Amino acid sequence: MSMERSDMKPGYGVSRLVACGLSGLLLVACATEKKNFMTSARELESRTLFAPAMKQYEEAIEENPNNAEAYYRIGALANEIGNTEFAAQKFRQALHIDANHPGAKRALSTYHINRGTIARQQGRLSEARSELQAAARVDPGSSVAQLELGRVHEAEGHLDDALQAYSAAAAADPQNIDTQLALGQGYLVQKQYAKAVTALKVVLDTNPDRAEAYAGLGEAYFHQGKKQVARQSFEQAIRHYLLTGRRDLARQVQERMDALRVISGE
Repeated sequence: MSMERSDMKPGYGVSRLVACGLSGLLLVACATEKKNFMTSARELESRTLFAPAMKQYEEAIEENPNNAEAYYRIGALANEIGNTEFAAQKFRQALHIDANHPGAKRALSTYHINRGTIARQQGRLSEARSELQAAARVDPGSSVAQLELGRVHEAEGHLDDALQAYSAAAAADPQNIDTQLALGQGYLVQKQYAKAVTALKVVLDTNPDRAEAYAGLGEAYFHQGKKQVARQSFEQAIRHYLLTGRRDLARQVQERMDALRVISGE
């Protein structure tokens, strides 16, 4: 009997060692899994498995509540499936942790820009202004937010505020043609003709077919007393509108040119 017990002890000890070893491996595996929630989520996201990816990002947040990137990625995925309100909430959470998170700043600003632009187009100007001011607060360097805000101010008749917003938009992105065009037209409304010429020339330097810029130059040059150059600019505007099939706009430019000639006594 003693020998039986002696034979059993080694086997029992080995079994315990194996069990303990397996437990240790499981603990290591669990620890490794926790460290790789973000990697796993990215891999699932690349395969467009959005729901499982979001679950992995949530696990990453549970592991580290200050994981701004995980909040941002959940928001980005929510945007992909059209849940923009939930997405905006996640972007705000990311920015609460990291106020300078570039992706979250752009995404939340775009959320407000889209809402503001739709509101402006539907004539809800107060709501549009509120949304676009929020967009500019989130991302002060967004030329689109400032451009749309300027359009709202202009629609409200607040021309000084509109020009200020257009100037901020142009400073944020000097190569943005729409921004420079809006700035030039804003200067025209304010009768700042020399500044209007400068802004509109920037448009034509990179986009020589922009009829609106030629029309604006015609107006600015006329009021500066440069009638010959003004006429040439108006004619260029008419030509480019006709080339794009916009006879209605070509006719408007012709009528404006004729009206200015009457005013000047030509």
